[in-house]
Amino acid sequence: MSPEPKAQEREYDVSDAAPRLSETSDSAGSRRAGLPHDRAAHTTWITLAILVFAPTIYWLWQRWTMDVWHDVHGLFIPFIVAYFIYRALRSDKTTEAEQSAWGFLFLISGLAMIVLDSAIGTQLLAALGMVVCLPGLSLLLLGGRRTRALAFVWVLSLFMLPIPAAFVESLILLLRRATAAGTEYFYALLAIPVMRVDTLLFLPKASMSINDGCSGFSVLYASVAFALVLAYLNSSWRIRVITLAMAIPVAMLCNVLRCSLLGLAMERWGTGIMDTAMHPISGMLNFAVAAALLTYVGTLKLRSSAG
Repeated sequence: MSPEPKAQEREYDVSDAAPRLSETSDSAGSRRAGLPHDRAAHTTWITLAILVFAPTIYWLWQRWTMDVWHDVHGLFIPFIVAYFIYRALRSDKTTEAEQSAWGFLFLISGLAMIVLDSAIGTQLLAALGMVVCLPGLSLLLLGGRRTRALAFVWVLSLFMLPIPAAFVESLILLLRRATAAGTEYFYALLAIPVMRVDTLLFLPKASMSINDGCSGFSVLYASVAFALVLAYLNSSWRIRVITLAMAIPVAMLCNVLRCSLLGLAMERWGTGIMDTAMHPISGMLNFAVAAALLTYVGTLKLRSSAG
């Protein structure tokens, strides 16, 4: 008489577990079925963005690769932005999909700039519109929480844009005069005879003009962007402030040193040296030295003392 209850009990357990297993498999299947749809939506948005922004990206590429004196740092900004986005998403523990309709506000505004620029042909307005679209796409694809966490990335992306000379004409003139004065002072320290007339420097055997390209504006722009990255990576607010505060003086000091050494080279080998590769190489070394100095400051660790 005893085996029958056990058989019924086993039969009951199996029949009771079957619906639970079915529900689990159905929910897992629905989650698996939802993944391709999300990926397809993301891929569609990204593909459309690339197609819309392609002419603007090509124009920016031309500006970045024009020469070492014009916004060459912008070539690296997209890779830095992509790295910070990847790092932020990699550390995000939430796996659920999030979207925010506020993204359409940024997206419509940015696309309006692109459409308007197609009529007036500045290219810069379209580039600004592309940058405005980036947080919009983030809101639509990643949601408000992740987009707010990436706020620094959207600010940094502005530094890929070239600044029109008309907006910084007075600043460039100020940098030219400051560079000429600094170079004159450097020669005075070395007891080298020099006469300065505004941005013109006259040495015994050569003369040099501090023009817009030699003003140091490009290395200053790149140094500020690089200092922002270093400040973002450092956890100390004091080091962040010091790094940002040093970006401009370090860039100006390095440019004065570059122009001074070029003047000495012209004095020794003639003005024809400015037509060689030494001139653009000096521009790249200019930023390399500034970046090295800023890196040293930006990676310092403050020692906390008790009391």
